[in-house]
This record gives sequence, structure tokens and C-alpha cells, in this order.
Amino acid sequence: MQSSTHLYLAIGMALLIGILVASYMQASAGLEALRQFGISSQHADHLDHLNQLLLRAHSASRGYALTRDPAYLASYQATAAKIRKSLAVVRQDHEKNQGEAVARLIRTAQGLAARMDITNRHIEDGLPPEKDWFDQSTVAVDAYQRQHNAMKVELLNQNLHNVTESINNFKNARIITVFLAIASLLLLVLAISQEHNKRELREKLQHLLESKNEQLEREVRLRTEELTNLATYLTDVRESEKLHLAREMHDELGALLTAAKLDADWIERSLPAESRALVAQHMQRLRQSLIAGITLKRRITNDLRPALLYDLGLIEAIKALIEEFRQGEEIEVRADLPETEPEISDAASLSLFRIVQEAFTNIRKYAQAHHVGVSLRPTPSAIELTIEDDGVGFDPESPRLARHGLAGIKHRVFTHGGQLDIRSAPGAGVTIRAVLPV
Repeated sequence: MQSSTHLYLAIGMALLIGILVASYMQASAGLEALRQFGISSQHADHLDHLNQLLLRAHSASRGYALTRDPAYLASYQATAAKIRKSLAVVRQDHEKNQGEAVARLIRTAQGLAARMDITNRHIEDGLPPEKDWFDQSTVAVDAYQRQHNAMKVELLNQNLHNVTESINNFKNARIITVFLAIASLLLLVLAISQEHNKRELREKLQHLLESKNEQLEREVRLRTEELTNLATYLTDVRESEKLHLAREMHDELGALLTAAKLDADWIERSLPAESRALVAQHMQRLRQSLIAGITLKRRITNDLRPALLYDLGLIEAIKALIEEFRQGEEIEVRADLPETEPEISDAASLSLFRIVQEAFTNIRKYAQAHHVGVSLRPTPSAIELTIEDDGVGFDPESPRLARHGLAGIKHRVFTHGGQLDIRSAPGAGVTIRAVLPV
């Protein structure tokens, strides 16, 4: 469709050029006809002027012959000079296209002028005028008049031919111009119609695209809501399982280990002194193993269910994580925590605690950092957690991003409808900014 539009435009431009060319040819033909008409009119004027001079010279010559008045002779002589000039002009007019008629007319005019010169010289010499002089002069003038009239008719016919040809050229040019204008109009109508069809098609495609986009947006919202609900459910289930496992370990395994330690102490006290010395080393090792088991149980239980978080709150729990992190790594940790406990839900507190815990784990495993910053800033509508380090960083577009443990952080943030911003680059450290609504 786009190529056909270009074709219409190209044809339209060609027709427009054709109209301009036809108009130019029409104007040129008209100007040429006017020029030829002017030339022919000028030639006719020159012939008329020559004819008038010859008639004036003939009249002056007859008057001088009849009256011998010198005034007639002076008038003739002045006219004769003009006749020679006029003959030169006529000869120049027809120099490029001098036919037999023009040459005969010039010879007749020259013969008539010579005859009048001879007649005037005879009169000047005192000879009496003879009647045949006047008759021959009249015959010569009549012959010239016939040739002059024939030349005038030829010039008039030529002018008529030029005018007729110009009119025909104008008619043909007008027909061609009208035809080209109609063709241009049809092309314009076709182009407008095609542009209208294209606009309607674009509108339909736009409407269809908008409908598809709305449908995709609805599906994305539904899938996002489903994934969010699923992430929330899985997080809740995981925390519930951790809480259940922590309670089981605290209640059952803790009781068993404590009872075993008490039994070991009772057995050691109940043995005779000589037997006690034999098993003292083994009993000491058993007691230490039980104590280590109780300590491991307590640490695992605390990881599964952070007692500080539920007993003292989020701020103290984060401080405990920071202290534990400092002991295990030679890393300087800068903490910016509020003095008072923020007013947020238990679920949000647990999520923030887990985010800090997961971030510390990632830093310990991958970052190779020397400085870590932890900031918690509550606002009237949200609470903002920022964790940053100066480690090796990573490429955020990497498809292996989930292995860094950030997938769990994302799920926790999105579960609460919050915002997560992770900024990093190879060699530029990592900055994690999580904003949870309160």
C-alpha cells in the first residue's frame, strides 16, 4: 500500500510536469505566432510604405511633366531617395526567404522608378512630353499595384495561417492540459481515498493493538496478583514451618538433650570413686557434646524463629545480626537505625529482618567487601531499608542473578506490595533499597 501511494505520487508529479510542459509549449507557440504575425505585419507596412512612395513619386513626375514646375521636381527627388531606402528595407525583410514574387516586385518597383527618372530628365532637357510616356507609366504603376496586392494577399494569408495554427495549437494544448488536469484530479482522488483507507486501517490496527494491550495488561495483573499471592503463601508457609520446627526442636529436642545431660550428671555422681576416675574423661566429653548439642539447637532454633525479633523488636534484632556479622568477618559495618521501634506489622518486621539476614549472607559469600552500611528510615507511609557494600558487585542483567539469593528478597518485598531497587555493576559494589508500606 505504501508503494502504491508512492506510485500515485510519482504519476501525479509526472502529470504536473506534463501540465507545465504543455502550458510552456502553449505559451511558446502563442508567442511564436505573435512574433510571426508582427513580422508579417511589419513587412506589409514596409510594402504599403513603398507603394505610397511610388504613387507619390508618380504623381510628382506627372505634375512636373505637365507644368514643368520645379516644386514637383524637388518633391520627386526627395521621394526617390526614400524609395531607394524603402526598397532596401523590403529586400532586407525578404532576404532569408526571398521568393520569385518578391524579386519580381522589387524589379518592377526599380523599373518604375527608373522610368520616372528618365521621364524627368527628358523634361529637364526640354523635350516635350509624349502621350505614350504617361500611358507606359500608368501601365507600369498598374503592374506594380497588382504585384503589390498579390504580395499583400500572400502576407495576409500567411498571417491567417499563423493565427489558425496558433489557435489549433492552443486548442490542442488546452485539450492536453484538461486531460492532464483530469488525470491529476483522478490521481488525487485515488491518493485521498487510499490515504483514507490507510487511516482507517491504522485506526483499526491501533484499536486492535489497544485491545490486545489491555488484555495483556489484565492478564499480567492477574498473573502478578497470582504470583504475589503465591509468594505470600509460600513465605507464610515457610515461616510457619520454621516456627513449627523451632518449637519442636525447643520443646522436644531441647528436653531430650537437657534430660540426657542431667542423666549423665547423675550417672557420674552415682558411680563409685574408683569407677568415676576410670570414666571421668568420657563423661566430660559426653557432657561437652551434650552442651554443644544444646547450643547448636539454640542457634538453629534462633535462626528458624528469631527470638530477639519477637521479644525485643526489629531494631534490636538487626543490631544482633550486625554484631554477629562483625564477629565472623573482618568487615566494618556502619549502622543507621532509628532509636524507637517503628510501628509496622509483625509480618513486615519479619520480612525486613530476613532481608538483612539474606543480604549479610550474600555479602559474606560473594561480595569480598570491606565496608557495609545498613540504614533503616521510617516515614509516615513507608519504611525504607538500605544495605550497601563496596564489594566486587555483579551484573544486574545476568540470568544467574537468582543464585545470589536476591530472588527471596524480591519475593518478600513484592509480598507486601513494596518496591525494590538493586543497583550494582562489576567492581562497584551492591546497593539494595527496599521500601515497604506501613
